[in-house]
Amino acid sequence: MTTEDDGGQHNNVDVATTMANLIAPLSSTQIESLTIDAILEHRESLAKAEAAFDSWKSAQAANLETVAELYSDYTRLMLAARARQMVLATLIERLGFIPSVPST
Repeated sequence: MTTEDDGGQHNNVDVATTMANLIAPLSSTQIESLTIDAILEHRESLAKAEAAFDSWKSAQAANLETVAELYSDYTRLMLAARARQMVLATLIERLGFIPSVPST
């Protein structure tokens, strides 16, 4: 979300407000379920980013032509993981606790 006042830059307060407004009408049970799903998705996204990092570093060490592409993949996956982390933090804050999550 952007506003004219922030020069077109993202405003974290607006993003947080938007997420809070989306979560507000949900019950605690719904939020807990969403939080568990978000934790599992975040774990998966971190594992993918870690694998992409390892691939990038291996290609870099071997001077492979795919280094730029692999770095781009790693960057994309880390941005996605960071976005998931922001959503997860908002859900946990609203829920008030970290729910038990099955190990994967």
